[in-house]
Amino acid sequence: MDFNITAGEEAVVFHVASLVQDGLCFTDDDLAEELGDEVRPVLQSLLGKGWLAVDEDRELALSTIARHVVSSRRDAEGPQA
Repeated sequence: MDFNITAGEEAVVFHVASLVQDGLCFTDDDLAEELGDEVRPVLQSLLGKGWLAVDEDRELALSTIARHVVSSRRDAEGPQA
């Protein structure tokens, strides 16, 4: 896993984490429809770096390590108001 991600990639990771936390299932096409086609290369980069995973239905999810990183970051930030 490559832990060096850009601010834009980090924003997408946290957006994906939020969608997953809300129980939503989505594909790269769904995210591109929501965020614009410019998100596609970011998604590809995050897949290559090991931050995202794709299941057999093409649905995106955070990798196991990415889930831990996001969870740790949220814990460090404290409760959200």
